[in-house]
Amino acid sequence: MTTTDWLEGPVALAPEVTLIDGADGHPLLFDPVSGTYVRLSPTGARLVPLLDGSRTGTALLDAARRSRGPDGVRDRAPVLLSFLTDLRAAGVLSVPPEPLRGRDRTFFWFLRLAPRIRIPARHLNRMLRPPSTVLARFPRTCTGLTLLSALVSTVLVVLATALPAPLTHAGPPWLLTAGALLVQAAVHEMGHASVCQALGVPVREAGVKMFCLIIPLTYVDRTDAYRVRSRFGRSAVALIGPLIDLVATGICAGLIVADPVRFESLRWLLGMQLFVVLNNLNPLLPFTDGHHAMEAGLGEINLRDRAFRYLGHVILRRPLPAAHRAVSAARRAMYLAYGLISAVFVAMLLAMISMNYYRLLTRFIN
Repeated sequence: MTTTDWLEGPVALAPEVTLIDGADGHPLLFDPVSGTYVRLSPTGARLVPLLDGSRTGTALLDAARRSRGPDGVRDRAPVLLSFLTDLRAAGVLSVPPEPLRGRDRTFFWFLRLAPRIRIPARHLNRMLRPPSTVLARFPRTCTGLTLLSALVSTVLVVLATALPAPLTHAGPPWLLTAGALLVQAAVHEMGHASVCQALGVPVREAGVKMFCLIIPLTYVDRTDAYRVRSRFGRSAVALIGPLIDLVATGICAGLIVADPVRFESLRWLLGMQLFVVLNNLNPLLPFTDGHHAMEAGLGEINLRDRAFRYLGHVILRRPLPAAHRAVSAARRAMYLAYGLISAVFVAMLLAMISMNYYRLLTRFIN
C-alpha cells in the first residue's frame, strides 16, 4: 500500500472514538481503547461528522478541491489530506496507522524500557476517596491551607539555608535520604491523583517504573485531566505535587532550624529536596509540573510539542500538521519564543552535564 492508497476506501473514525469538549472548550477526539486525546481546530471539529464511513478519502478530497468559502472557490484538498493523515497517525481512524520505522521505532522502543509496578484504578480510587472527598467539599479552605503551608515552608527553608554550616561534614545518611525522597515522591503523585478525583476526573493507574531499567520513578496517569475545562483546575492538578514537595522540604528545614546540631545530617536531604522542587517547577524542561502549570495557565494543550513543531517549521522548513496552521500570529510568536528558549536551555544543560562527565572520566583515567 502506498502512502495514499488507504484513501481509496471509506474513511471513518474508529468505532469507540468520540468528540468531546475538553480544556478551555477545545474540541478533542477521545479514544477510550488507547486512552488517546487528539486536539482539533474548530474547522477540524466541523469535519468530524463527515468521517462516518459513507465516503472514501478520495471523495472527500475531490469535494475539498471545489470547496466554497468566504473567499470563493478554493482548493482545500492539501489541508484536508494533512488533517486526515494526522488523524491516522494518531490512531483515531478506522484505518490503522503506518508501522513505525527507523528513528521513530527506536525512540518508541527506548521509552518502553520501563518495567512497572502498577496500582490499578479501582484500588487507587478507593484509596484516594477520603482526601478527594475533603478537597471536593472544601476547595477554598484546602487551597488556602496549602498555600499557607507552602509560604511557611519557604520561610523555614530560607532560615535553614542561612544557618552557618558545621566545620565538620559527615557523609549523607543514604538510607534515610532515599527513604524520605521515596515517600515524598509517593505523596507527591497521590496529591495529583487526589485533585484529579476531586475535580471528577478518573485516574487510570499509579505505580513505580524503572526508567531505562535503572532509575525508579513514581508516576500517576492523569491523562484525563484534559477533560478539566477550567485553567485553575488544571493548574491545581499540576501544582499540587510541587507544593507537597515544598511542604516536605519545609518540614526538613524546620527540624534543622529547631536543632541545627542534632539534625545537621538532614542538610543533605534538604539540598536534594530543593533540587527536586526547583527542577520540577522549571517550565523549560520537558514533563515537569511547572511546564504543565504554565501550559494550563496559557490555555494550551501539548504546548511543548506545538512549540517545537513551529520551531522545526521555521528553521528546518518542516511541514506543519493541519491543526497547527489555524493559529494566530501572537500564538505563533509565543510558540517560537518558548521553543527557542527551551531548546537553548536544554542544550546548555546537556553541555554542562557532558563536561562534568568528561572531567570525571579524565580524572579517573589519569
